[in-house]
Amino acid sequence: MAHVDEARYGRTCLLVLNVCPFTLRHVIDDFFTKQGSPDIQDFVEKNKHDLYHIMAKKCCCRLIPSRVTPMYSSQWDLLYKRNLLPCKGICSVGGDCPCKFDAIPGITSDVMDITLCCLVIKNICQGAAINMTHIDKIRDIRNKLIHASSATLDEPTYNGYWSDVKTAILYLANMVSPTVHTDTLKMIQDLETRVMNRYELEELKKVIVNLQKVEEVCIIIYRVIDFR
Repeated sequence: MAHVDEARYGRTCLLVLNVCPFTLRHVIDDFFTKQGSPDIQDFVEKNKHDLYHIMAKKCCCRLIPSRVTPMYSSQWDLLYKRNLLPCKGICSVGGDCPCKFDAIPGITSDVMDITLCCLVIKNICQGAAINMTHIDKIRDIRNKLIHASSATLDEPTYNGYWSDVKTAILYLANMVSPTVHTDTLKMIQDLETRVMNRYELEELKKVIVNLQKVEEVCIIIYRVIDFR
């Protein structure tokens, strides 16, 4: 029974950490295309001021930044690189500001994991016909899995998590295109029948532990150190 509970946990983690990002990246790509951006580089460049406010403790124009779903500097660094240009003068109050960063050339949405995907959709893709309760559900279950006291799921919890995530991600996939919906459904169906062996489960546990450690460090840095 212990292996069965671990296998349930493993499959659910793969659903959230592998399948969901695939679909959420398509949601972001679909959004920026409809907004007229030719690529993700242009999209994040246009929205760097808003993302900076989510990430930075000392904000560039004295607006109060969000503290609900903070963006960590490690996530910011996946999208932007520091440039050598002076501030353009429209936002500087001393220190850093978004003018001193550029979107990384040639980046794609593939650099975004599930947490960064959810953050971008929640904060930048407002106004789109996206049911944000689905994003919240996926993010909440991700957090419950990553911070669970044990790498196991009993059958009722597993069924609840699986149903909630499947419903949410298929809804979002269907918003993008029939092809993305079909691909997402195929990935889910493959996972539903996947047999998790002991080696896979142990390797997955290492991934989860690493995510926990990285997140703990990011939280500490965010709380005690001003950005740059």
